Amino acid sequence: MRLTINSEITDEIFGPLDVTAEMSLQDLIALLEFECGFDATKHNLLHKATALNSSESKTLQELQFENDELLVIKAKINNVHENSQSGASMEDMLVEQARQQILQNPALRAQIVSSNPGFESIINDATAFRQQAGPHLLQSMQGGSRQNPFGIAQTEYDELMRNPDDPANQKRIGELISQQEIDEQMRNALEFTPEAFTTVHMLYVNLEINGYPVKAFVDSGAQSTIISTKLAEKAGLSRLIDKRFSGEAHGVGVQKIIGKIHIAQVKIETQHVPCSFTVLDTHVDMLLGLDMLKRHQACIDLKDNVLRIAGVQTRFLSEAEIPESLEAKISESTSQGLNIPAPSAQLEPPKKAQTSQPHPERAFPESVVQQLMDLGFSRSEVLRSLEQANGNPDVAAALLFQ
Repeated sequence: MRLTINSEITDEIFGPLDVTAEMSLQDLIALLEFECGFDATKHNLLHKATALNSSESKTLQELQFENDELLVIKAKINNVHENSQSGASMEDMLVEQARQQILQNPALRAQIVSSNPGFESIINDATAFRQQAGPHLLQSMQGGSRQNPFGIAQTEYDELMRNPDDPANQKRIGELISQQEIDEQMRNALEFTPEAFTTVHMLYVNLEINGYPVKAFVDSGAQSTIISTKLAEKAGLSRLIDKRFSGEAHGVGVQKIIGKIHIAQVKIETQHVPCSFTVLDTHVDMLLGLDMLKRHQACIDLKDNVLRIAGVQTRFLSEAEIPESLEAKISESTSQGLNIPAPSAQLEPPKKAQTSQPHPERAFPESVVQQLMDLGFSRSEVLRSLEQANGNPDVAAALLFQ
C-alpha cells in the first residue's frame, strides 16, 4: 500500500511511501523518523484525525490502514507551550540583561534619560521595563530587520507603508516587486535550467589555408571572413593583400582594414574551396564569416556538432582541443569590440584620395561599362568603381558588390 505523509512541522509532503499491510506501526514510525524527521517525543502521528500510539505493536492492516492513506505529523500541544514559554523566557532574559547593563552604566543611563524622559520612571521596575521598553530593545537587537514581504529593513518598510500613495514610495515599491520577480525567475532558472549559467564555448573547426593548419573561429554573425596579418604572413599570403581595399570595419567599435586577399585555397577535410579574406591586424587568426558560409551553403548543425560546407562535414572542436590562449583572444577581442566586426558590421569601400581639385572623368571602353551595368548597377556607379579600380573591370565589379 502507499501512504502520503503531511508534516505540519515543516510544511512538507512526503511520499507516497510504499509499505506493506503487514508492517508494524513501530516499523512505520522508524521509517518516518528517517524519511520525515518524525520525533515521537515531540510529534503526534494522526490517522483519520486520531493520534496513534507510537508504542503500538499492531500491523497497519490491524489498524485499518488503507491504500493511499494520508497521515499527518503535528506538534504535541505541550511542546508548543514549552517552546513558546522557552522563547518568551529567553526574550525576558535578554531584556533584563539590557536593564542591568543600563543600571550599571550611569553615563549610558543619563544619555537614554536625556532623550527619553519617561525612561527614568521604569528603569527600576523590571516588569514595567519589560512591558514598555522590551519590544523596542528586542527590535534593536535584531537590527530592525523584522520579517516583511520585501525582506528589507523594517524602518524602510514602515516608511513605505506609512504613505503608499506617495509617487516616490510607489516607485520604490514597484522596484521591490520587480526584484522579487527577478529573484523568483533566477531561482527557477537555477533549479530547472542550470545549464543557462554555464560558459558556452565558441565554435572552432580545423582547416588549412595555403597548406598551413589553422583552428578557425566560426561566426555566422560576422559579415566577412577575417584573417589576421600574422596568419597571412605565416601562410605566405602577405604578398597578395590588395591594400586598395583598405577601410574600416564598424561593429561595437572600429577596426582598420589593412586590405583584402581576393582568393586563396582553403582545405576543409578533403575538400578545397576558394575563399576571400578581409585582412585585419587582430588577435584572432581566422574568423569564418557569413560571406563564406553563405557562398558555400554551410549548415551549422549543433545537434550533431558538425559544420557541413561545400559537400563535406567537419566536426566542431571540443573544449579540450581549443587552446586557452585562443579562447582568451576571442574574449578579449569581443569585449573590446574592435577586432571582430559585430553582426551589423559594414565594410567601407576604399576611399579615394582627397584632393583640392576634382579629377576629370576618364574614358573607359563602352563595352566594359555596359557589361558592368548589365549586373544591375547605374552608369554613375560603374564609372565611379572603374575610376577607383584604375580601369580594371574585375576589381571594379568587386567594388560594386561590396
